Amino acid sequence: MVGDAGVAHARWRRIVEDVGRFDARAGRQVQCALDRRDAPLRVQIAGRGGAVRPALRAAVEAAVAAAALVDTVELDSPDRPEPVLDADVVLLVLAARAHPADLAALARPADPAALVTADDERLVVVLDRTEGLEDAEAAFARAAAHVRRPVLAPGSAPPAVVERLGSARRRRDAVLARDLAGIGAGPRARDVIEAALDDLTGSSR
Repeated sequence: MVGDAGVAHARWRRIVEDVGRFDARAGRQVQCALDRRDAPLRVQIAGRGGAVRPALRAAVEAAVAAAALVDTVELDSPDRPEPVLDADVVLLVLAARAHPADLAALARPADPAALVTADDERLVVVLDRTEGLEDAEAAFARAAAHVRRPVLAPGSAPPAVVERLGSARRRRDAVLARDLAGIGAGPRARDVIEAALDDLTGSSR
């Protein structure tokens, strides 16, 4: 996998050089589009105070290894503004039940990055701290009804995050293809870009 990534990086470097040789401005635009695609993937683990246990964060970090940056953000904190949940993957941790602050994090109308759609591929919801509940299964059903999404147990969170990261990579490739398609360039540079587009859209990474 590392070798494949190195080959792909070298190939794109040659593409940037070829485009830049024919059209310097287009070459810079291709490089910027690549930089956006290749920026580190991010995972946010969000929850109200104390909801995110260190063990859960450690399990997620171990699962994603070096594939993404993991950050913990606190919701509904009286001392801080509400965080913007704009990472490539957001793991929302509910403590025993869904709180209004959790629901607000899912649908902030003023936030263009809000997680407002039920099928959002960026989102994983976990219900934790169910110890002592008489009916944990019912608690999961209630939480899923409140957030209108599947709700997982903590042990299922790491593989779900890894799966969402795969979707994030595919979304970035789609954005890169759109960016490349929109670059204006001279005929010879455009030929190089079109060949790169054919390769990108015909590949499945």
